Amino acid sequence: MNPTRTSTAEPQQVASPHAPVKSEPARWAKVVVGLPDRIVMLLFWTALVVAVCVLCSQFRPFVVLPLLVVVVVATWRLTPAAITVTRAHLVSSFAALGTVVVWLGVNIPFASQFITVWRDPGFLTLEGLWLSGHASPNIPVGAARAVDLGFQDVTAATGAYEMVGGSLQVQGAKLLPGMLGLAGWAGGEHAVMRANLLIGAVGLLAVFALARRVVRPAFSLVPVVALALSMPMVVFSRAAYTEPLALALVFGGLTMAWSAIETRSSPRYLVAGAMIGATALVRIDGAASVVGLVVGIGLTAAAAVPPRTRRRQLVAVGLVAGGALSMVLLGYLDLRLYSEGYLFDHYQQFTSLIAVLVVAVVGVVVLGMLYRLDPARRWVLAHKPRLANAAAAAVVVVAVFLASRPLWMVNHHVPAHSGYSAHVASLQEKAGMVLDPTRSYDESSLSWHAWYYGWPMVVLAVIGLAVVLHRVVAKRDPRLALVFGVVVAPSLLYLWVVNITPDQIWAMRRFLPVTIPGFLLAAAVTLDALWSRRSSWAAPAAAVVGAVVVALFPALTWGPAAVSIEQDGRLPEAHTVCDAVGDDPVVYVHAGEAPPYLATLRTMCDVQVIQALTTLSTADLVALKEAWGDQEVKLVTFDPYNVPWPDGVVPDPLRTTTITAWHERLQRIPYRAGRTTSRLWVATIGADGALTPVDPDEVTSGTAAP
Repeated sequence: MNPTRTSTAEPQQVASPHAPVKSEPARWAKVVVGLPDRIVMLLFWTALVVAVCVLCSQFRPFVVLPLLVVVVVATWRLTPAAITVTRAHLVSSFAALGTVVVWLGVNIPFASQFITVWRDPGFLTLEGLWLSGHASPNIPVGAARAVDLGFQDVTAATGAYEMVGGSLQVQGAKLLPGMLGLAGWAGGEHAVMRANLLIGAVGLLAVFALARRVVRPAFSLVPVVALALSMPMVVFSRAAYTEPLALALVFGGLTMAWSAIETRSSPRYLVAGAMIGATALVRIDGAASVVGLVVGIGLTAAAAVPPRTRRRQLVAVGLVAGGALSMVLLGYLDLRLYSEGYLFDHYQQFTSLIAVLVVAVVGVVVLGMLYRLDPARRWVLAHKPRLANAAAAAVVVVAVFLASRPLWMVNHHVPAHSGYSAHVASLQEKAGMVLDPTRSYDESSLSWHAWYYGWPMVVLAVIGLAVVLHRVVAKRDPRLALVFGVVVAPSLLYLWVVNITPDQIWAMRRFLPVTIPGFLLAAAVTLDALWSRRSSWAAPAAAVVGAVVVALFPALTWGPAAVSIEQDGRLPEAHTVCDAVGDDPVVYVHAGEAPPYLATLRTMCDVQVIQALTTLSTADLVALKEAWGDQEVKLVTFDPYNVPWPDGVVPDPLRTTTITAWHERLQRIPYRAGRTTSRLWVATIGADGALTPVDPDEVTSGTAAP
C-alpha cells in the first residue's frame, strides 16, 4: 500500500478547526491525474517480465502473459505517491495525455522499415520479429554451419550476428527486441515496426510525470512538447532504437525515487533503483545513470549533520543501490548468455562502469559513516549560502568551457583504419570537407543541442542546472540532488567524448535517454523561477516567451524528411524474396553494392542461409549446391554481375524497388531523405551450376512487380 507519510521536504499543513472542508475530487479526475504514473509503471513491470522470460528462453505467450498479469496485480498499489488533484494538475494531465495521443497518430504512418543490418535498428527490428515467433533469442543456423566450415569466403554469420556453437547471437541486450516481439504477438510484423513509437509515447509521459513534481503544472508541459516535436525523439522512436525505452525507465525511476524520498517508503526506493538499473537491460552503458542516482542521494546523506537522519538516508542509498545492482547484474547475465561477443568487445567499458558504481556506493556509505567528518559537516552547514553560490557558478563555468571547445579544440577519438573512420572520411568527402577520418567532433557536442533545440534552451538549461544545484546545497533537498546527479553524470560523460560515429542525426542517440530531456526539464526550472518573480511584469513575461520558444523551436528544425519513411520499400521487397525462395536454403551473394541481407533472409524467411563474400563461378555454384545435399537451393543477389548467368545474359530483375534513406551529415542537421534503386534477382541453382531465374508470375504475394 502507498504510505501516508507526507513529504520530508515540506512540513504537513494542518487545517485550522474553522477551515472549510474541501470536497473530495471526483474519481475520474484522480484517474486522469494518476494515469501518466500508472502507464510508466506498467511499462516497467512489462519490461521486467519480458526480460526474465527472454533470459530463460521461455518467451512464449502462455508464459509471459499470465506472469505479467500476476506481477501487475501484485504491484498495482506500488506507484509513486498520488499527485494532489487540482485544476492545474487536471488540465496539464489532459494536455500531456492528449499530446501523446496526437504524437502517436502523426508518427505511426511514418514508422521505419529497418530490416537490413545497417546500424542498430536493423538487427533490433529483426530480432523483435524473430522473438515474435520464437522462445529464445538464439537463432539456429542448421546445415548452413557445415557449409560455412567447408568453404572459404563463405559465412553463415554477418555484421552484429556472431556464430556461437550452431546459433547466431545478435549483439546487445534483449529487452527492446523482447518488447517488440510482445507487440508482434498482437499485431504481427507491422506492430513490431511501430512498437517503439508506443514506448516513445510512454517516455514522453515519464518526462511529464517527473516535471510536474519539479515545476508548476503549466511549465511541466514545456519539456514534453519540445521533446515530442524534436527530431531526435521522433526519429529514434519511429525505428527500433533503444534510447526511448531507456528514457522511459530513467525518468520513471526518478519519479519513483522522488516519491520515495517524500514518503520514506522502502519499497519505492527499491523500485526506483530497479527502474533506473533496468536501463542495463536495454543498453550496456545503463550503469552510468545509476552512478548519478547513488551519488545524488548519497552525498546529501553524507552531508547530513544529525546522525539519525544520516543513517536513515544511508539506508535509502542501500535500497536504491540494491535494486539498481540487481538489474545491472541481470543485464550482464543477459549479455553473457546471448551476446558473448558483444560483451567481450565492450568488456572494458562495462566493467569500468560497474567499478565506478561500486566505488560510488562504497564512497558515499563510508563518508556517511565517518563521525570524524562531523566538524566538516557543521562547517558546510554554516557556509551553505557561499557554497551554494560557488556550486551554481561552477555549473556555468563548466558549460562555458564545453560550449567554447569548437573555438580551440579538435578531437580525434574515431579509431584509425576502421569502418567508423572510413565512414567519416566518406561523409567528409561528400561534403567537400578536409579529410580527417579519425575526427570525432566531440568538441561540438553542446552545439548539437542548440541545432535541434535552440541556444535559448541551452542557456536556460544551464541556468536551471545551476539553480537546482544551488537549491541542493542551500536547502539540502535530496529530491533535487538525485535529479541533478542522474542528469549530469551521463551527460558529462558523453558531452566530453560522444563515443559514437559523429554523423547527424545518429550521434544524438547518446543524448536522448538522459541529457536532452534533462536539459529541457532544467530549462523549465528556469522558466518556473522567472514566473515566481512577481516583483515586476518583466520576469513572468520572459517566462512565457521562453516557454513558447523552448517548446516550439524544435518544430522549426524539420525539413522534407519529416514525412519520409526511413528504409521505405524494404518490407515489400523482403516479402518478395521470401515468397521466391520458399523453404529452400539460400546462397546470398554479398559482394559489390549488395546490402547486408543475410540476417533479413534468415529471420523474415526463416530459411537456412549462407552468404558468399566474393564473386561466384559456375564451379563454386556446383560445389555449394552439392554441400546442401539433395535439395533445391536458391541464390539471391542484388548485383547480377557477381554470378554466372546462362550465356552471359543478365535476366530482368525479379523486383525493382525505390528505397528511402535519410541523408547523413557531419556538422549539419539532416534535411531531406534520399532515394536509391534496389534491384533483386532470385534464381534456382541447378546440379550443373546453371542459374534459372525465378519467374515473377510464380511469386504468390503479388509484391514482385516493379
